[in-house]
Amino acid sequence: MSNRKGPNKPSSHKPGKLGQKPKSTKTVEKSFAFETENTPRLNQPRREKKAQPMDDMRLGEFTIDRMSHDGRGIAQWNGKTLFVDGALPGERISARLVRDHARYAEARLDKLLEAAPERVEPICAHYAECGGCQLQHFDTEQQIVFKQTSVLQQLELWGGVKPKHVLPPIRSATQGYRRCARLGIDYTNGEVTLGFRKRNSNKLVQVNLCSVLAPALNLLLAPLKGWLTELRAAEAVTHLELIQTEHQAAVVLRHVQPLDAIDLQNLNGLSSAFNFNAWLQGGEAHQLQDLNGQDVDPRLSYAMADYDLQLDFHPQDFIQVNPDVNTQMVAQALQLLALKGDERVLDLFCGIGNFTLPLARRCSEAIGIEAVDSMVQRGRENASKLGITNVQFMAANLLTMTEHRLNQTCGKIDAVLLDPPRDGAKEIIDKLPQLSPKRIVYVSCNPATLARDAKVLVAAGYQLDSVGVLDMFPHTAHVESMALFIKR
Repeated sequence: MSNRKGPNKPSSHKPGKLGQKPKSTKTVEKSFAFETENTPRLNQPRREKKAQPMDDMRLGEFTIDRMSHDGRGIAQWNGKTLFVDGALPGERISARLVRDHARYAEARLDKLLEAAPERVEPICAHYAECGGCQLQHFDTEQQIVFKQTSVLQQLELWGGVKPKHVLPPIRSATQGYRRCARLGIDYTNGEVTLGFRKRNSNKLVQVNLCSVLAPALNLLLAPLKGWLTELRAAEAVTHLELIQTEHQAAVVLRHVQPLDAIDLQNLNGLSSAFNFNAWLQGGEAHQLQDLNGQDVDPRLSYAMADYDLQLDFHPQDFIQVNPDVNTQMVAQALQLLALKGDERVLDLFCGIGNFTLPLARRCSEAIGIEAVDSMVQRGRENASKLGITNVQFMAANLLTMTEHRLNQTCGKIDAVLLDPPRDGAKEIIDKLPQLSPKRIVYVSCNPATLARDAKVLVAAGYQLDSVGVLDMFPHTAHVESMALFIKR
């Protein structure tokens, strides 16, 4: 869903098979170097007693009681709730302090003393350091259960509602599913680091192979790092974005000073050798240049075969990172809306038309509203190119739209689909009942804001009919879901 809003040195262990459970839960002692390797030398006598700094302090041994909504283990320490990164319910562990707050504390797993049956060997060599996939140590089936439980608990706790039905989870491959990613670049002591942020840190982890990145994009990591290492314009490129389409990869490089002619020549050769498009971003977010320094307005595309659609997008438009889940997600949304073909359907936070255009194939009129002008234009371009005439794309800030303008813009609506950012749809949700839609499908990327908005809809005369999780980001604690509300 929308993350507009939507993440080293290889570790020494040998990656195991995903889903491989430990043969027993007998006591083991296993160290995890999430951030630092500064274990005290226990066998050396102390020369003098010094106060141990709170940062990275040993906290002792704990048994993990339960799991937080962000995927961390929970225990008690000094009368506070202790959140332990990398720990699972039922495990006996030792921990090191990361941050101490007034009412709670954060820690990292130091040693695993007794493992839970659900613990598996992480599939990625960078897992111990990288902050991208927090749950690779957790069995994939249990990840789904955890996410589903999180959605249901928060709906009941914060929304005071329970669904009549729980939908089967929408799943995807757990490796190689990401078709786009943004990587940071650091230049320290003559060494180039290309990768993602470390756990609990702003520093970067060198990523040589990302287990969740599309295979074609993984092939670009080594040559791009080699090119960055040879830059004449020192430290000119600060980050890059990788995008995989059906036929070709693309790379957008953010630079803070002009690149040398030799740098551009080498990048051009690299793009030809590895079959990717390369664009430069120097100033405005959506203004890109080609390698000749000319302003360009490039287009990439992805297919939605079930609806005979090919959607074009700008390299810096928001798109769903997991194409398999996206396909299933759109199909489920249309199924829940139960369209007969004569309805007027409203799509809020519509982006480039990922839902709007499939909706238009199944109803009499689809109206998409989006705050970002450039993506509205992309939706219009796609509709025109595809010959879809029963759709309107409108640019408007839904967070400031008045009831009068919403009524004036939309008129009578039979069904609504909304896919808001993480903050949810607080400013617009209470205005939807006045449009009298029979069905509302809410696509959420934050269970807490879904619960808050569900409470408003239920109070306005809607029933929470069904809800289910969408595993858009396997191995992470990021929870996506879809809910259907039916007018009572």
